Amino acid sequence: MNRLGWHRLLWWLGIGLMSTSTLAANLSAHFFTTRDGLRLHYLEAGSGPQTIVFIPGWLMPATVFRLQLKALGDEFRVLAFDPRSQGQSEISRGSHDPARRMADMEDFLQAAGVGDYVLAGWSLGVLEVLDFIERKPQSGLRGLILIDNSIGEGTPPVARARKSRGDRSDPKFREHYLTNFCRSIFANPPPADIADAVLRSALQVPESAARELLSQPYPRTYWRDIVARQEVPVLYAIRPRLREQGEALQIRKGSLAQVEIFEQAGHTLFVDEPARFNAMTTDFARRAFMSSPDGARSALSARPPPSGN
Repeated sequence: MNRLGWHRLLWWLGIGLMSTSTLAANLSAHFFTTRDGLRLHYLEAGSGPQTIVFIPGWLMPATVFRLQLKALGDEFRVLAFDPRSQGQSEISRGSHDPARRMADMEDFLQAAGVGDYVLAGWSLGVLEVLDFIERKPQSGLRGLILIDNSIGEGTPPVARARKSRGDRSDPKFREHYLTNFCRSIFANPPPADIADAVLRSALQVPESAARELLSQPYPRTYWRDIVARQEVPVLYAIRPRLREQGEALQIRKGSLAQVEIFEQAGHTLFVDEPARFNAMTTDFARRAFMSSPDGARSALSARPPPSGN
């Protein structure tokens, strides 16, 4: 192993010593069994009837939202889900197709006793929450938070060139690839427990499941049309590469849309700039819960103008 490899290994091992105690001090963990018998996990903070639900991205754990659980839990009940094979949920050797994942999400909301809620998805979670509300309409949905992924507006974003090429089914290459991937999603060094949980989760997901999760069987307009049909407020938190999609969303949805651009953050913009993200989410959720779906448009008209544009 070269010097850089040893540095990475020591860094990951060092932070791993902190993760359990840090999480235990702030959050409560829950498990439930899905309709097909798998044991899945979610984290909870706060209490009350108004709930914010976070769905993580590709291979990611619920723990990535620890800074949101801790801060938003002072006012709301906040839940973060570990999808099957991710985080602390049981690893499945079976299908991870959209129908299975949507059934898991439905089982999760039922097990957690969620009533009125704001649903937040990040990265792949954006696509999954949109697919979920399309397949399984939600009477308790009061708002959507879509974090840093395409929603099918405008022209497709330009894919970034991959620096690492090789066979991801090879264990050594896969570990190298995922270690670099997990570092690349942060613009700044993340809290130790979050970084550790992110890498552990990514490495544990079966390769076949990781590939299946990236094979979304829909045209990109599917996501655009779902968002267009929603009568609840939508908060779109993105980096500059999705600016065009944010502008198109603003035109399409008018006062129901709030677009926030994080100019300096990485893909985990809620980790890189937690104070801004948490304040923005708190304000959005307050207004979303104050309004009914039919009255959301008038309630959102009083929101502050988008920042970062």
